[in-house]
Amino acid sequence: MLVSSLGERIRSRRNELGLTQSQLGGTELTKGFISLIEKGRAKPSIDNLKLLARRLKMPVGYFLEDSGPLGETALQVSMQAAWVALKQDDPAEASEGFSAALALAKREHDLHGEAECQIGLASALTRLEEHDRAAEHLRRGQEIAETTQMVEQLARASCLLGQIEMAQGDLRSAREHLMEGYHRLHEHGCPDLSLMADLLLTLGRATQDAGDPAEAERWYQEAATTLAPAEDLRRLSAAHVQWGAEARARNAHEVALGHLARAEHALEALAGPRLLAEARHRAATAALETGKADEAISHLQSALLIAERIGDDTARARTLVSLAEAQVHKGAYPLAEQALAEAERLTTVTPDSTQSARIELARARFLRRSGSPTEALSHYRHAITSFESLGRRTDLARACNELGELLIEQERPSEAAPYLARALQELNPHRTAPRATGDV
Repeated sequence: MLVSSLGERIRSRRNELGLTQSQLGGTELTKGFISLIEKGRAKPSIDNLKLLARRLKMPVGYFLEDSGPLGETALQVSMQAAWVALKQDDPAEASEGFSAALALAKREHDLHGEAECQIGLASALTRLEEHDRAAEHLRRGQEIAETTQMVEQLARASCLLGQIEMAQGDLRSAREHLMEGYHRLHEHGCPDLSLMADLLLTLGRATQDAGDPAEAERWYQEAATTLAPAEDLRRLSAAHVQWGAEARARNAHEVALGHLARAEHALEALAGPRLLAEARHRAATAALETGKADEAISHLQSALLIAERIGDDTARARTLVSLAEAQVHKGAYPLAEQALAEAERLTTVTPDSTQSARIELARARFLRRSGSPTEALSHYRHAITSFESLGRRTDLARACNELGELLIEQERPSEAAPYLARALQELNPHRTAPRATGDV
């Protein structure tokens, strides 16, 4: 790359946008340094070039040579910057980066680069919960990857498709696509341990949500084993977060707290905000189940602050529901009501059928504990219907069991029986039990 060519392009684009050298440099770069770059007397670092490209609203590749090895380098830089943004929990910046890189890949007629950019962009859009757009880019990326036999990208696409289907509540299809990606990587080998770990963690979540904690534990163990040699602490912490959740599901609370503590310590060092919030959320749940309401509330308030800071309304709603349940456990009913109301508001703004069902269940528990058991019945019933349609067996079992217990308390044993039987059926799917169809 000729430095003078770079300077000419920066000056030309700056003039197009009507920016002064001071405006382009902002607080990071001086007017004098911008002048030297434009005159070809200085060369910016890659970080400064990315900063200038962002302010000039152009991909990094625009300021490099148009074709040949240097063009390929520009594309690689753009893609790498986008992947880094995604791994730093900044899907908005990653989306912009992949979009810019995609334009460069098309200009270079680079099918491998286009496939990676399409799938990377789909990954970023999935994090932003723009699932329709994500599916569109994913479809195009898969088509190219299949044509060019890009095994890693096909596996990444399978993992991503599984995540989208999990978000839509289709756990069976999610598991099928995740297993497809898993077998692809095992058959051809996978030099990218991070990709394999992401796939294993997603498989663990899918099987856990489907009510199979034993299989989930196997996936979490494999994820931890896969990550240990690479010393990838961020993803290793994710493995401990999920492993702790699985231990909690088995009522192994001390084991859960141990895994969650390891996850939290690693995340504090790495400042992974989303995973740190999840680790504290999981730790709160484990603490609450051992009767430590104050400790749980402290963890949840910390998780809530992180979610607010990074603008994750989905995580805020989920944390508020857990905070409401902790306040109910403590008998702080007005505070529980406030938390539930805010969770409902956030879920209305960002619709989430699973979260809505959990709010119904939390509302039922709140009403039952606060002295309105009759009113709680309808909320239990709505939660059960929703969990059933979503295929969330563990949540369904808990709701059925609690409703059965409430009906027993009200001396309605014949109505309670189908719900208690259904709870047993969901916890042990190999048994046969009648459907819970009692009129409550």
